Amino acid sequence: MSDNVNHPKHYENGPFECIELSRLLSSDWGQAVQYCFRWQHKNGVEDLKKALWFINDAITHNVPFFAACCKRNADILEAQAIRLLGILQAENWADLEQFWRNLKWGDRVDVLEALTEKINEIEKDGE
Repeated sequence: MSDNVNHPKHYENGPFECIELSRLLSSDWGQAVQYCFRWQHKNGVEDLKKALWFINDAITHNVPFFAACCKRNADILEAQAIRLLGILQAENWADLEQFWRNLKWGDRVDVLEALTEKINEIEKDGE
């Protein structure tokens, strides 16, 4: 039986459960990752547009990428996030390879551009 509260399928069907990555990130970036992770299995392009909103907000307000945590563990958490983003990139998870790559390498503005291009591509194909 499906458990939409504790383990929703749209967050579990990837190479790992989405929470493993999003818990390492600040709120805005974690939300963006969640929407991109699930977009093909839940609300389609609407989820990508929600992710875009969170990315714009993070950039506008200079929100750090990683969650605030104790400094002595910061390098370990960053390495974990980079490893997980590398997995998503390698698998082209959710058909968003460039998005995951840009996140992995810290190119925040390029992340915005990659997602905008993907949304435009989907909407053009849908017409």
